[in-house]
Amino acid sequence: MNASASPDLAEELNASVFANNLDALGLRTRTRELVQGASRRGRVGRLWDGTPVLDLDGRLLGMPNEDLTRTDSGAAVVVFGLGVGHTVRALRSVSDTRILVYEPDPGILRTALESGPTDLGDVDIVCTLSDLAEHWADFSRGRVNATLFKTPGYAEAFPDHERQLTEAVTRLVSRSGVNINTYRARARTWIQDVLDNLDVLCEVPLFQALAGRYKNVPAFIVGAGPSLGKNGELLAEAQKKGIVIAVNSSGRALASYGVEPQVLACMESIDVSHLIADLPFIDRVVRAFALTASPKTFQIGRGPLLPLYEALPEMNAALEELTGQQGLSVCASISTVAFSLAQRLGCSPIVLVGQDLAYTDGRAYARGTVYEDSRVRLNDKAELVLDWCETAKGTHERAESKLRQREPLEEIAAWGGGPSVWSGPSFAPIRMWLEHAAGVLHDALPEVRLVNATEGGAHLDGFEELTLAEVLAPLPEKNITSGSIARDAETVSPLPRAHVLAWLEEQRALAGKVEKAAERMHRLAERAARAVESGKPVRINRTFAALERAEAELKQSARKSRLVETWCFAELNDKKQSAQRTSGNAEADALWAVQHGAELGRLIKISAQELGAAFAHAAERLATKQQRNPKCPS
Repeated sequence: MNASASPDLAEELNASVFANNLDALGLRTRTRELVQGASRRGRVGRLWDGTPVLDLDGRLLGMPNEDLTRTDSGAAVVVFGLGVGHTVRALRSVSDTRILVYEPDPGILRTALESGPTDLGDVDIVCTLSDLAEHWADFSRGRVNATLFKTPGYAEAFPDHERQLTEAVTRLVSRSGVNINTYRARARTWIQDVLDNLDVLCEVPLFQALAGRYKNVPAFIVGAGPSLGKNGELLAEAQKKGIVIAVNSSGRALASYGVEPQVLACMESIDVSHLIADLPFIDRVVRAFALTASPKTFQIGRGPLLPLYEALPEMNAALEELTGQQGLSVCASISTVAFSLAQRLGCSPIVLVGQDLAYTDGRAYARGTVYEDSRVRLNDKAELVLDWCETAKGTHERAESKLRQREPLEEIAAWGGGPSVWSGPSFAPIRMWLEHAAGVLHDALPEVRLVNATEGGAHLDGFEELTLAEVLAPLPEKNITSGSIARDAETVSPLPRAHVLAWLEEQRALAGKVEKAAERMHRLAERAARAVESGKPVRINRTFAALERAEAELKQSARKSRLVETWCFAELNDKKQSAQRTSGNAEADALWAVQHGAELGRLIKISAQELGAAFAHAAERLATKQQRNPKCPS
């Protein structure tokens, strides 16, 4: 600011500039709080030629970076350190790829934001790895690689932060790889399953609607990891002292221990109904089934049904609009949904049992589970070979879902500080998600205790490590039953059928708008291709200007209906992977680009048509059911 201004006026101007810049950037909540609470660090000075830099105790941060000539268009771009923004601006000059900045020092960010109006409103900036992880899915949009650029001076000033950021980005990219493969195989099925399961929302409330009802009630999240047997029988005592939430794969093991959980959770889009149909408690347990689960699963059991839904980025906004409830955070495992549900209900402590996240003792699952005969061995290439049992192979073959056969060995820290345990990339995203969730909860709700009582498998940062017996000893009995949970749910009204029908009509209309916009882009792209072939500059300019407007219109329509993009995810992703072409011939490249755009428009148009028809069919089914049974809530 103006050095000649009075101190009071200078501070007032700094505060005004800072407030305006905060509004322009739209920082994540935790990062915003840290920056607002930070004291200024360093000062903005100028080099001999007038170039601004940040002086931190005599160390210059953020010198102009001369090395940024290009970026990989298929990679997420992460910048270590903001400085005064030179690296970010240089990257923007060579690429239109979205950029995320990790600034390790909130005080430096505050200094930069007080130094003058920012031009970085389109850049994502975070100051914590928690915000980075939480924001990654929306930022990366499924990219399976990332490029890390370092603002000059930061690696030397913050070496630990550089290492931590590199490790975090590596893990996040790994998780994106898992997610993108899952989306390719399952995205369309998820939407169709939600539409097929919508009827239940007119009959019973979502489990999320009981938010806060079980404050300080212990929750025991029971997975099917190999170590489950060490605690199996103790879970009968846990059932008296809190809420035992079993996942579908651990249900049979609990039955073998004589334990009846209050809740059975399942989100499998493949049909696992035959694996839970004969559970002795299936007609009493609360069935916490995800809307994305196979509709056949919903037909199993007569126990209380309390559906839920996961906060999948591509579906969350639409389902939140429908239900009025926020989705539950998830990462590749029903155990993460169960953890999120327990937190939403207000439970504490949240205790992990049978959550090995590792191949403890060469086993993939606990004894007593449906997949107990699956084994893991190490081959001569230091790879883990998974020998799946016949039940696992048969279940996935019926669903045309491939089981992983091999994965790289990762030896990781063990629960309780014992010898390292075998794990692999398939478990890494879940471990990282749980550790991130622990960090967020410790900051936001420090009163919530998190305990890993698995007594085997992987160590998890942010969780106390206690045996289940140690956890249970001081707890009083609560005597919460599946029946009492069902009675609590009866105080919440299900969704009116008219509301669900209106939502379906709105989604159908949005898909229709995407269809029209995609058809227009397809038509104009074909026209632009003919213009390129004609070689007439005026015609080319006119058609390209119209095509650009059509593309903008399609993007705007698609933003209002991300379900369309999700529906055609596999096809679009395959096309995007081949979206870069450089032959050295400008005319040939331009022709290829518009032909590629025409094909994208065609694919999106077809998908929007299909999805619109799916919405219409679901609405017709609900309306017909109402006519056949007028007593159903309208």
